[in-house]
Amino acid sequence: MAPVRVRGASNLPAEWDLIGRRVMVTGATNGIGKEAARQLAARGATVVLACRNLPAAERVAEEIRQQHPGASVEVGPTQLDLGSLESVRGFAEAYRKSGKGLDVLINNAGANYCKESYTPEGVGALCQINYLGPYALTRELEETLQRSAPARVVNVSSVTHRYGWIGDPAKFLSSWRPGSYYPSTKLANALFAFELQLRLGEAGIQSCAVDPGGVSTNIWQNSAFDQPPLSYVIRNMYAPPSDGAAAVVHAATVPWGKEHKAAADITRRWAGGGSGGLRRRRAAPTLPDLRFYARGLFASPAITSWRGAVEPGSLADQLRSYLWGGVAVVHSLLDWPLRNLSGGWLAGETRVVPAAPLAYDAALASHLWDLSADVCKLPRQPRLLKSAQ
Repeated sequence: MAPVRVRGASNLPAEWDLIGRRVMVTGATNGIGKEAARQLAARGATVVLACRNLPAAERVAEEIRQQHPGASVEVGPTQLDLGSLESVRGFAEAYRKSGKGLDVLINNAGANYCKESYTPEGVGALCQINYLGPYALTRELEETLQRSAPARVVNVSSVTHRYGWIGDPAKFLSSWRPGSYYPSTKLANALFAFELQLRLGEAGIQSCAVDPGGVSTNIWQNSAFDQPPLSYVIRNMYAPPSDGAAAVVHAATVPWGKEHKAAADITRRWAGGGSGGLRRRRAAPTLPDLRFYARGLFASPAITSWRGAVEPGSLADQLRSYLWGGVAVVHSLLDWPLRNLSGGWLAGETRVVPAAPLAYDAALASHLWDLSADVCKLPRQPRLLKSAQ
């Protein structure tokens, strides 16, 4: 059966044509994930909703089909609970057995304010949902992605990764740190994206991370931001999920070669030297193509030039963090109003920007990858198809 061209997609650039492509979105029952799924389906992709709540996913799929007649949306093949490695394995196995390809994987699902708890493997629940679950899912589907090469993996990170800190990956995986755990999981998303590019980029898997900006979603539930007056600020000053999804969709669909020079310049500046420098881990003289995307004011130098923690816990670091935090809050409150009131003329561009400097620490990224593989009972080295070797 020939692919169906969906209404509403005719005004999109031809280079973003997703007809015949399969895209999986985790956490697609609400917020950014739901809107990303809708936008991708409107562009002609077959979208797979990978969710914990299957009835809700079915409702979202039907809603998208009604909004965009001809859209191809699938649910499953089973429930995906990123908080459980057993669930991740079962979902990935079912998908592999289906024999269907996978062109793009968007690791979007995440949590923030939740009670302290741990998985049977001893991993903090927030770390499991935000980082280790997506890591396990991607690794379980790495061969499926290679068969569809060039394929892409997008990790949804956050501006908060810029003040995240991972000193010891083992402690990060097993220790619950109130107030700083979420930013650290978002830093781990960037570290994973870069390490995946390093290990599987030459096998045809393009990997990147993206900051969707300040978005009004249920990520703020069960926090002070969910109560007046802060809830009013979030609802009225932060972007709607559809706007945050636009940055994610850009990262998932922009032609890889289009921003190669910008990405190469950033990688050369941030990742070329030091004892953990990426160049030292490669036989070739070139650096890998590392991508971190941000939109609008979240891509401004005032945000991206922040160096992150230098001496975690020191008074100087705390003062720097508070100062940068104030700058970030101002930018977050102006970003969506500027874009909305100007019709996208101001703060409307999504582009490659420097991630936090710690995201380019190759030794840290490699150590985190290997420990994560051990916890997930996966081989440390990716399973390369013969065609990629």
